[in-house]
Amino acid sequence: MVAHKFKTGDLVLFQTAFLDRRRAPGVYTVVRTLPANAHGELQYQVKNELETYGRIVQEHQLLRASAPKETPVHRR
Repeated sequence: MVAHKFKTGDLVLFQTAFLDRRRAPGVYTVVRTLPANAHGELQYQVKNELETYGRIVQEHQLLRASAPKETPVHRR
């Protein structure tokens, strides 16, 4: 089983085909991870604050927009 590259809350850039410009510009937030599609591609639901709906996208369409959030280590 292949693990998802992104997790809920990650900020990503959504890449589309050159002629497909029907999307909001800017950063999207991963709303949730989804199972792989029929071709085995991992999927996500992503949302942009300029749109009222989420989009279902494949992992290869996403690029990380920021460094992953690290859990702080508390030392005594």
